[in-house]
Amino acid sequence: MIKKSFNWILLLVMVLMLSGCRDQNQRAAKEIEELIAIQEAAVRGKNLESYMDTITLQNDTYRAEKKSWMRDILLNDIEDYHLRVKSIRMINAKEAKVEIQQDYSYNGGRYQVQYPLRIVQESQQWRDGDLFFERLDTENFHIQYFSPSQNYAVMIAAVCEEARENIVKRYGDDLIDQTIIKIYQDRELLRQSVKLSFQWQFAGWYEYPESIKTTEFRDEETYRMIIEHELLHKLTIQESNNNLPYWFSEGLAVFFSNMPNEPASRYTKEEYLENYGEDVRTIKALETINLETLAEEREISNYYDSAGMIVKFMVERFGLEKVKEIIKMLGQYPYQEGTGAEINQRAIIRFREVLSKVLGITVEQLDQAWQENLRI
Repeated sequence: MIKKSFNWILLLVMVLMLSGCRDQNQRAAKEIEELIAIQEAAVRGKNLESYMDTITLQNDTYRAEKKSWMRDILLNDIEDYHLRVKSIRMINAKEAKVEIQQDYSYNGGRYQVQYPLRIVQESQQWRDGDLFFERLDTENFHIQYFSPSQNYAVMIAAVCEEARENIVKRYGDDLIDQTIIKIYQDRELLRQSVKLSFQWQFAGWYEYPESIKTTEFRDEETYRMIIEHELLHKLTIQESNNNLPYWFSEGLAVFFSNMPNEPASRYTKEEYLENYGEDVRTIKALETINLETLAEEREISNYYDSAGMIVKFMVERFGLEKVKEIIKMLGQYPYQEGTGAEINQRAIIRFREVLSKVLGITVEQLDQAWQENLRI
């Protein structure tokens, strides 16, 4: 009789515990849905403060990324933005995996992605803790990836240290801290994770002080070249205190990362002129072009190739140390918060001031010398 009563009591306790756990999960799910609704309202209302209050306080890199992402919302006409909670799975009492569908309209197009979000509880408040990444570490890198993308993370781990060594050797200066690399499952999710206004899909992205971002590729060599390009951005943006004109930043990355990985004939004056003819870009033209709004593949390639060829011309004419001195002197100006397109106009002004001090010529004179070199 005593044993039977004990069993009934045990069963009752288990039922109550399960019921309490279910109630707790239901409350958490409701609060998480409210969090996502706040994010949607903040985007639609262009409320940066409200949006940033939903982001984890424990991850400075992610906060920087989301602040950049939200500034893009403030600067552009993102319309009919919606976030829909597709599912919620509680990992424990303070963490959940939430599947989100994001929809919006921009510049006549309608866009949609779905992604897994990690929601965490901090000081009794649920917050967005970044996408639901796993993590793989090497000596100098933290590689973050979705579970199905583990093999791509392994490929990156195999080449990222080599990429770092190559950039340090070519440029001559060391990177001062560890680097986060995030792998997105496709280019559209990558694009939307960077800027909703970006007009084309890209292979890699870096903005200081954020992570390097890329997507799924089939071979290690592609990853090595992407990582080299983005690491060069990290190195030069840090040294310049984020004061590089957009064209100069990309030109440096092309010169130090793309050119060494291509056949010597790829970046000759003859090849460049054959590819672009009368469409070759001057510095003046590059200063006025917003790379992020270009749509045609040839225009995008022309921007990168022209910027790289101009930096190559500067190195050949004035020497590598003079080009690096320009970067270092730009670092004496106050730090600019913002991505390339946001800080470009002030960076152009500062570049013009520094160029005359380091090279003793104006940008117009440099531009003229570049164009004369093409005609020789």
